[in-house]
Amino acid sequence: MVGVLSLKPINPSEYLIEAPCSLLTQAEMGFQGDGWGIGYYENKCLRVFKSFKPVYEEKELFSKVCGSLRINLFIAHVRKASNPRGLPREKLIGLENTQPFRHNNLLFAHNGSIKALNVVEKLGEYKQLIRGVNDSEIYFVLFLKYWNLYQPNILKIIRSIEKDLQDSVKEGEKPYSSLNAIFSDGEKLYAVNRYIEGKNLKSLCYKDSEYFRMVYRYNGSSMVIASEKLDNKCEWRSLSDGEILIAEVTKDKIEYRILRL
Repeated sequence: MVGVLSLKPINPSEYLIEAPCSLLTQAEMGFQGDGWGIGYYENKCLRVFKSFKPVYEEKELFSKVCGSLRINLFIAHVRKASNPRGLPREKLIGLENTQPFRHNNLLFAHNGSIKALNVVEKLGEYKQLIRGVNDSEIYFVLFLKYWNLYQPNILKIIRSIEKDLQDSVKEGEKPYSSLNAIFSDGEKLYAVNRYIEGKNLKSLCYKDSEYFRMVYRYNGSSMVIASEKLDNKCEWRSLSDGEILIAEVTKDKIEYRILRL
């Protein structure tokens, strides 16, 4: 997954198609063939384009969608379906299970598997927002619940989510592999780097970091956040497990801060 906030309108193809380790390249290398999507803000209105087909089988469509855009803020995702319920594959695939997810003006993408499926019992009235069988959507709806309760206290939001997930499994069981997420409310770009698995796995392209360790690149006029480096240049910095990055436009510059869970 990739999220970008830029002062000037940009074409996302640079990050999603053209970079040496673009999102398209990552999908091909990691066999992430269970759907793709891009969400972006145009005149402050959220728009999302998704397909449940493999992005590497729809290169022409992917290129056409990306090439048509000049935007300041977007989040893109390619999916390799997790299946903690053990469902038949055909039930896992579909637009309702494809990311990024949206609700009102909130856009959300997740990388990882949610295993504490019993957490749906803590959703209350929010349970009706679930449309598919994607465990990441459960995380998203749980996020919506706490976003509405505690926003802008992002630390309290993520801590509340993690507590609910941990409380929903037996002692000693892992409630998730990763809570890694990139999301936006149309004003700020956020990234959560939180994982308890994958420390023995390496990034797809350059094999130089843990699989779930997210990275970012910042130059004052743009912030790029990705599940791994899009090229092998030195500008990339790594987020540590338990860190949350928040970027926003302030006057004529993008500023960011990093919080610790």
